[in-house]
Amino acid sequence: MGRTNWQTIISSILIALVWSTVAQASQQVETIVESKLPSGKIANAEYRQGKPGKPAVLLLHGFLQTRNFSTVASATEALSSAGYTVLAPTLSLGISGRKMSLPCEAVHTHSLEEDVAELAFWSDWLAQRGHNRIVLIGHSFGSVQILSYLGKKPSRAIAKAILISLTDVEVKQEANARAKLVRNLREQGGQNKTLFEAEFGHCKKYVAPAPALLSYLTVTRSSILDSLAKQSVPIEVILGSADDRMGPDWLGKLTARGVTVRVIDGANHFFDKQHEFDLQDALLQAVQAPLARKPGR
Repeated sequence: MGRTNWQTIISSILIALVWSTVAQASQQVETIVESKLPSGKIANAEYRQGKPGKPAVLLLHGFLQTRNFSTVASATEALSSAGYTVLAPTLSLGISGRKMSLPCEAVHTHSLEEDVAELAFWSDWLAQRGHNRIVLIGHSFGSVQILSYLGKKPSRAIAKAILISLTDVEVKQEANARAKLVRNLREQGGQNKTLFEAEFGHCKKYVAPAPALLSYLTVTRSSILDSLAKQSVPIEVILGSADDRMGPDWLGKLTARGVTVRVIDGANHFFDKQHEFDLQDALLQAVQAPLARKPGR
C-alpha cells in the first residue's frame, strides 16, 4: 500500500475521531425543561444529566435574575463538566415561561411563598427521577429563598446546601425605616390594589402590592441567622472578602452560629473576572466535602 493511501486512511481515522468527539459533546448539550406548576404557570429550567453515583445539584439564581446570569451560568458549566447532574431553574416570579430578568421598577406581584413553592416543585422533580442526594446551591437572594424552603418541609433527598454570597438583607436599609415600612404594609392587610415603592435588595425603587412586598421584608438578618442555626442539613457559605453588599460584621455573625464559611480573598458579590475560577474551585470542594455537622449544633 502506497504512502498516499496510508495518509488517506490516517486522515479518515482522525476525521472520524473528531466527529465522534463532536457527537459525544452534543449529547452533553443542555436540555431545557418546561413544566406546569401547581399554580398553572409554566416554569423552565436547564437540565444537564451527570454521572451515576454523584449527587444532583439544584442551582438557583439571585433576585429578579434568571439561570443565565453569569455567576450561575459559569457555576452550572463547572459542575456539569465535573460530572454532576445540574438543574438550574428560572423562577417564574409570576410570569409564565419567564426567560428574562425583571427590572426593579416593574410591578412585582410575586411572593417569597411562591418562590419557595417552585423550589419545592423542582426539588421533587429531581427526586422523582431517582436523585436521592440533592445539593442546593443559591446565589445572593437565591440563598435566602433556599433557607426559606429548608425551613418548610424540604424533600428528604436534600443532603446539603451551599449558599453563595448569602446576603445581609438589612445592611443597606436603616432598621427603624424598615420596621416602619413593615408596620405600614401590615396595616394594609391583604390589599393588592395599592402599590408601594421601597428600597429592597439591590433595588432603589422596588414596586409591589403590600402582601407581595411584605412577604420578602419579613426576612431579616435575625431570621436568616436563626434559620441557619435550626437547619437539619449541613450548610456551607461562600463569601467574597470584597463583597460590599454585606455588613462588616456579617462574617462574624455567621461563624458565631457555627456555620462553615469559605472566604475568597478579593472577590466581590458576583465573583467575576479573575475570581470566577476561584468560586468554581470552592463549589467543587464544597460539593465533594463529607457532610459536616449541622450549624449551631
